Amino acid sequence: MLFTSLPFLVFFSITALVYWLIPARGRWILLLAASLFFYGWFHPAYIILLSGSVLFNYACGLWIGNSQNLPVKRRLLLFGIIINVIILAGFKYCMPLSEFFITYTNPGHGTETFFSKVILPLGISFFTFSNISYLIEVKRMSIKAEKHLGHFANFVTFFPKLLQGPIERPGQFIAQLRNDKTFEYQLAAGGMRLMVWGFFKKLVIADRLAVLVNAVYGHPDQYHGAVLLVATVFFAFQVYLDFSGYIDIARGVAAVLGFDLSQNFKRPYSSKSVQEFWTRWHMTLSSWLRDYVFLPSAFAISRKLPRERYAGIRSDNLIYSIAIILTFFVCGIWHGVGWNYIIWGELFALYLVFDRFTGKARKRFYRKTGLSGIRWLFNTSQILITFLLVSVTWVFFRAGSPGEALTILKNILVSWNGSSALPALLAQGNFLVYPGFSFPDLIIVLTGIPLVSILEYGFYEKQLWTRFGFFPWPVRWISYYIFVILILAFGMFGSVSFIYFKF
Repeated sequence: MLFTSLPFLVFFSITALVYWLIPARGRWILLLAASLFFYGWFHPAYIILLSGSVLFNYACGLWIGNSQNLPVKRRLLLFGIIINVIILAGFKYCMPLSEFFITYTNPGHGTETFFSKVILPLGISFFTFSNISYLIEVKRMSIKAEKHLGHFANFVTFFPKLLQGPIERPGQFIAQLRNDKTFEYQLAAGGMRLMVWGFFKKLVIADRLAVLVNAVYGHPDQYHGAVLLVATVFFAFQVYLDFSGYIDIARGVAAVLGFDLSQNFKRPYSSKSVQEFWTRWHMTLSSWLRDYVFLPSAFAISRKLPRERYAGIRSDNLIYSIAIILTFFVCGIWHGVGWNYIIWGELFALYLVFDRFTGKARKRFYRKTGLSGIRWLFNTSQILITFLLVSVTWVFFRAGSPGEALTILKNILVSWNGSSALPALLAQGNFLVYPGFSFPDLIIVLTGIPLVSILEYGFYEKQLWTRFGFFPWPVRWISYYIFVILILAFGMFGSVSFIYFKF
């Protein structure tokens, strides 16, 4: 049941109507039933997995919370984390590892095994991280272990956030479950606006970009550098608009039901450094990695390095480097199976380590050249450099293998047939007339991407989103009709799955 499908709209409408009609004390039951139905729509068998995960972590949280012995708390926490990781890794890695084993131990006899028939449960990475954060917070005594099984189950399974996040912190979300809500028109109207905005980003732009990106990355050897470059830039925007579109819809659905989910994106491609990028991109994941991987790792490493310098490197820089490499290794393997995702994560770690070690030298360079004094030029150059660095990582994220990614990057640099960019681009006739992606589609995405950038600048930097609800009603309703018409007229209604569903 995709967010962009008619069955979901019917399901959500019925759920929201019944939710506000029934007494507050019974709403948690409706939410839980709706969430399990929503999850079971994709594959009913995995309701058992989700329910088992809920029951295990609920019990484990109570064990940790009731224990008065700190070493026992630590052992219980470790046990809980290990079980969650084993389940996550089991589903993510059993199929590829079994196929790899069969391929190299019994070549020529096929790779189909029992494990190759296992379907990766949707959202398993997200609800596993939610469970782990809950256990850690209970152990740290930041929150008390939740005794109401229904509230805890809704924290894990709440259907707007279940499949792709945002990764909510338990204390913030469970507190909302306890509050008796009354219907608020402004909150619901804001939620509907968020849903429309998410539909526009996903259906009109992201899914249209996907047609070209899939064609080029599906056969990268058939395209010259100019087309590969365009496809790579397009994928950078596709993955952003696809993922942030989902989050907008999720936050909008939650708002209609009276819940406030965390913001997950804040104009990431306006970042002036890779470090800033990760404060704007997938913000709930980056804060999760910071609080539960980076900071504990850095603290643990610091206790092992009492000296100020090691091999001429300051210990704080060394601690940061090791912790950030470990953090993005976890980030990479969380996203998917294969070296592509590990390289994708470690490239970000390399960028951040380089930034750490060269920060002072770069500041001196900018000051001596006078570039830092020309603010618009300096900011623009930093944004473009950051976007270039991030786009290189997206090549590994999207390509079929590390070798294919390196070939794409090489061809972007050298395979231009000795001509300028525009002739090389236009020479690829199938770029403009590829089935499903025509010249009008190109115009739509080249218009839509700047439109999204401009409007989100107003939303986040000028607080336009908050103020919009108080605009005169003709302005609001004309805006609504314009975007609904754009979605209906130009939306790609082909039930294209969201990119992050496979994670």
